[in-house]
Amino acid sequence: MNDPITRLELASVEIQKINKDELTDVSGLALDPGIPRKLRAGHLLKATGNPYCFRVGDLGVQLEFLDSVPSLQDALFEFFRRKKSGL
Repeated sequence: MNDPITRLELASVEIQKINKDELTDVSGLALDPGIPRKLRAGHLLKATGNPYCFRVGDLGVQLEFLDSVPSLQDALFEFFRRKKSGL
C-alpha cells in the first residue's frame, strides 16, 4: 500500500528536474466558493496534484514559503495599520 505524500515531499520537488508538460496546468482552474473552507485544501490538492509545483500555460511555477517570516495575515494587518497611520 502506498504511503500518503507529505507536505514536505510536495514542497521539496525541484521544478528544474521536471518536464513542464507533466505539471498540471492550472490556468483554467476555478476555485469553487461553495466548497466548505475545511475541504478547500483537499480540493486544491486533488485539482493540482501538487499545490507547490504546477504550470500556468507554458510557465512552470514553484511556490516556496519561509517559516521565518510573518504570516500573510500578520503582514497584511501590519501593512494596513501603517497605511491608516499615514506611514
